[in-house]
Amino acid sequence: MATKKATAAKTETKAVKETEAAKAEVKETKTTAKKTTKTTAAKAKEAKVTVTVEFQSKNTSVDALVDAVKETYKNEGNTDAIETIDLYVQPENGVAYYVVNGKEEGKSVNL
Repeated sequence: MATKKATAAKTETKAVKETEAAKAEVKETKTTAKKTTKTTAAKAKEAKVTVTVEFQSKNTSVDALVDAVKETYKNEGNTDAIETIDLYVQPENGVAYYVVNGKEEGKSVNL
């Protein structure tokens, strides 16, 4: 009789552990689902923005300026990775000054 009780107790303990493990797995799945939903919602809210600088019947996009800066930077023999680009656009002069990675001041590209 004692063996039956011990076996029943072990079976019950095993069932409780399995139930707790299943509950933990469900909780983890719900948490992952919530994170995925939040990430997806954040991405859905991002809008594509296009900026065009226009002055005296001339225009250029910011993307074109960034591409020109990257190309000029590379053609000047720079091998450092570009981490930041600061653009200062002067449409009245037809030029955009730039600073790459906080250095290279006084460089420019034409609009």
